[in-house]
Amino acid sequence: MTLTTAPFSINCPTSIQFGAGVSRAVVDVLPAGCMRVAVVRGKSGIAAQQVIKDLEAAGCDVAEVICAQEPTVAAINVAVAALRNQNTHAVVACGGGAVMDAGKAIAFCLGNDLRLTNDFAEVPADLLSELSRIPCIAIPTTAGTGAEVTSNAVLEVEALNVKLSLRGKSLFPAHTFVDPDLMMSAPAHVVLGSGLDAVVQTVEAYTSCAATRFSDALTGANLALGLRALKGVVEAPDAAHWADMAWVSMSSGLALANSGLGAAHGVASVFGAKFNAPHGAVCGALLVPVLRQNMSRAEVGSSPERRLRACFAAIAEVFQPINGQDALSGFEQWTQQHQLPSLGSYGMTPDQIDDLAARSCGASSSKKNAVPLTAADFSAILEAAL
Repeated sequence: MTLTTAPFSINCPTSIQFGAGVSRAVVDVLPAGCMRVAVVRGKSGIAAQQVIKDLEAAGCDVAEVICAQEPTVAAINVAVAALRNQNTHAVVACGGGAVMDAGKAIAFCLGNDLRLTNDFAEVPADLLSELSRIPCIAIPTTAGTGAEVTSNAVLEVEALNVKLSLRGKSLFPAHTFVDPDLMMSAPAHVVLGSGLDAVVQTVEAYTSCAATRFSDALTGANLALGLRALKGVVEAPDAAHWADMAWVSMSSGLALANSGLGAAHGVASVFGAKFNAPHGAVCGALLVPVLRQNMSRAEVGSSPERRLRACFAAIAEVFQPINGQDALSGFEQWTQQHQLPSLGSYGMTPDQIDDLAARSCGASSSKKNAVPLTAADFSAILEAAL
């Protein structure tokens, strides 16, 4: 496949360490003289306990911030207000994608003594363009979003009933430790949803109309690898499967930061805000309908069609298609067998489809979809995922 020769940039100022056990080195990257650290963690905090112990053993005073659900603007402001007078030197985000987003936003706001409003356009552009004054150290405990290497934090704006991205160089973590050992304790439904998110991000970054040589290098080889890793961590998890899943997740984050995504994430951003549905599971439910709709709109022999065919082939390679059905049928059946919820299970009804479709059509991720889609196309996708 011929790759584009158009100019492109590579954007990732984050220092990354990858591999089993690397999270034990978190104390080595703390700022000089660091005495107080805010640790943002999930509701259970199981995977974060060793990190907290290591920080305390190094002489740090640890303030825990619990992120029990996807972060809101209000929750970020509350956390920042509580930490503002505590002379916090660093923020360690140890958890899933929501924790990553919360940690990045908290570090940014703390470093700039900033309170967020419901309009992110009010955030000074010069603050977003500089590296954060208070470093965020990201330690993901799920293999899914790749948020540990991206420059945005997705926050719910409750007053507007939407999810928006606070985006800029300041949101990049200073350091990231991708440790597969920390990912093995996640519940089964989280493993499935997070893994699907990584797979969808890989597919959409690969098929994005803004894909580059750099994003292709990250995604092309990971199409089948990610699917095999997903199957492995769900059905027969072992260290090798988890290492592959962690790699694909992180790589998908790097890729999407440099190429964008597509319609599945466009719909998920709108749907998730309205129905408070888990992002990864929603993306997973949308992957097959989006791929089929994209293929129906792709010009035969075009670059988008060739890329889509590569995705179909990778899925068929890992998930044997059902006799007489298309290349995606085996994967579709597998997700059903593992009880991936349909969009209807979150409360979506047929009469809501057209409104959701119209809003999804204008979502930022949708603008980089493999092929241009109309509101009618988005309606067809939502109906298929119902």
